[in-house]
Amino acid sequence: MTDITNNEPDADAIGDASSQRPDQEWLYERTNEAIAADPELVKLRLRPLNKFNTDVTGRAEFIKIYYGISCECSTAAVLSVEAAADKTRAEFQEALPGLLGKLKLQGVGFRRMDCDSHLQMRIQNLPGAR
Repeated sequence: MTDITNNEPDADAIGDASSQRPDQEWLYERTNEAIAADPELVKLRLRPLNKFNTDVTGRAEFIKIYYGISCECSTAAVLSVEAAADKTRAEFQEALPGLLGKLKLQGVGFRRMDCDSHLQMRIQNLPGAR
């Protein structure tokens, strides 16, 4: 139900904030806060890619969030984690440590690769290189 005077949903219709469904912006905010509080993730220098969205239909079963990571050799990669679109904010908060663990694994894997391996990745991804 919407309050006509301010065009915002009634508090009664919403329920408490933890029962609301997360959206991509909310997921980025919570994940960014958690990354900032984790020294190992801070060291990875992940950049949130808030505008990066592969769901053009808007009907995805998952909400994905993306982070960029790069190396001094100029190789860059996109890391991602996802949350089921039918989960509540409280359920996402509960799953956040696991998502951060997945993000950390991806980032550490990228950082552990030497620049020669990064170069090979770039060559393999060039059109016509196969």
